[in-house]
Amino acid sequence: MGLQNDSSQDQAWVCRMIPHKTKHGFAAALARLKAYEGVPDAPYDKIKRMILICGCAGVENKRKERAQLAYERKKQLNKLRVRQKRNHDVFA
Repeated sequence: MGLQNDSSQDQAWVCRMIPHKTKHGFAAALARLKAYEGVPDAPYDKIKRMILICGCAGVENKRKERAQLAYERKKQLNKLRVRQKRNHDVFA
């Protein structure tokens, strides 16, 4: 049986992280837990939502660097595969 909505999925996710055998830890954590769907009412619906461009740029650059490294490695592996296939065809 699947969970019906995102907030209950989040709550189940948090439940799995809490040490469930200690009563005070589990009960207190669930009492403090607030899970919302979308933007909850006051005060959060009045706050302007923003994106930190400088933060996004750093993450994007990091992603591009990793992608470039993966692409270079892929090209090297393809060269080796072609060379190995050529050598295999010569000796076969």
